[in-house]
Amino acid sequence: MGASTPAREPDSWEIDEDMRTLARAEEIRRDPKRLARAKKRAAEKLDELKKVAAITAVKT
Repeated sequence: MGASTPAREPDSWEIDEDMRTLARAEEIRRDPKRLARAKKRAAEKLDELKKVAAITAVKT
């Protein structure tokens, strides 16, 4: 493996964004209907990605 890159200090905006993301995630986890809708959408997207991954190249 190559030399490791020293860890950079996150910018203030990045810390603030992470904080907001965690707060929103907690809001979603505490709302059963909202969590169920998000999980359903995630499953649909996963199915779509699996279909894309299964596509084989067409030989011409």
